[in-house]
Amino acid sequence: MAMKVQLQTLTKGYLSMLEYIEHKHSIADSLAENLHPISDEDLIGYILSGLDSSYSAFSTAFMMKSDDVFVDDLAGLLLQEEARLEQEHVHQAVVVSQPTNPSPLLSTPAIYTTNRFSNRSSSTNNPNNSSSSFPRRNIDNPRRHPICQLCSKPGHEANNYW
Repeated sequence: MAMKVQLQTLTKGYLSMLEYIEHKHSIADSLAENLHPISDEDLIGYILSGLDSSYSAFSTAFMMKSDDVFVDDLAGLLLQEEARLEQEHVHQAVVVSQPTNPSPLLSTPAIYTTNRFSNRSSSTNNPNNSSSSFPRRNIDNPRRHPICQLCSKPGHEANNYW
């Protein structure tokens, strides 16, 4: 019965989703070999209960399904959810690491009063001058979204403010 306790208490932790599911499945297979088979419904419950809180919305939605589901179906969906969460985490890390000035107009030098949308600094001879109050466009990286100088939100610039 120690294997059943292990099946019930094993959590995903730092394992990849594939490793986690394979480990749970392996324990269930060992129990079946010892004449203690685990139903798919129970194994699904054990798998879902070992996930951390970042999977809670997924687990709730999955449990609400009325269709008969199999462990292999759950495994495929969990692998997709893991990829989605990793992509979301990367996106959040990029957004957090982008420097923004929440109120650039309040800290704008007097030279900007006539043209507040200018990306030039007072020393216009140096295009690499980092003392500009406005974030500069990164021409080398077209995948980076511009940050609006008025509302500090990504996806547009002040001259395209809606």
